[in-house]
Amino acid sequence: MNGVPTLQMSHFEIQVHDLAPVLAFYTDTLGFVITDRGDGPDGMVFLSRSEHEHHQVVLTPTRDDNGDSRRLDHIAFRVASIGDLRAFHARLAGTEVDTVTHGTTWSLYFHDPEGNRLEIFTDTPWYVEQPTRLPIELDVDDQQLLESSRRILEPLSGFSSYRAWHTRHQANLKRPRPLS
Repeated sequence: MNGVPTLQMSHFEIQVHDLAPVLAFYTDTLGFVITDRGDGPDGMVFLSRSEHEHHQVVLTPTRDDNGDSRRLDHIAFRVASIGDLRAFHARLAGTEVDTVTHGTTWSLYFHDPEGNRLEIFTDTPWYVEQPTRLPIELDVDDQQLLESSRRILEPLSGFSSYRAWHTRHQANLKRPRPLS
């Protein structure tokens, strides 16, 4: 479609009732590694098998008693630049859109007409421990977005360049994993 920036599938988040067996399945059976983890037993768990992706799967413990433990929270798509992100933001005019930074990304969250939650994001040059979610304004120029984002992210735990995190992540992926 002409004029529409390219979207690349990135990750999905699912809500789980019993984290331990699901986490064991993704790590022991499918070979994912934990890249980040929220605090406590109900903390989100971020998993990846790709040296280029901080996370491909997010497991989020939930206490929702509706009986459906297979709830998809959202599907995320990557775009190449802040300009592409702004282009989608403009295309979503008239739709309720939440603009946030996760430290590692600048993101748009919104729902499709059936209520499915979607995320479109572009990468920042930084890493911070996850989960992180802070509001941002996209209606500033690129330099102002970089400066304001860095100002709010620098004090956060684990703040580093993406390159430094990527080196650590590559080493973690190469560590031998025991078979269960």
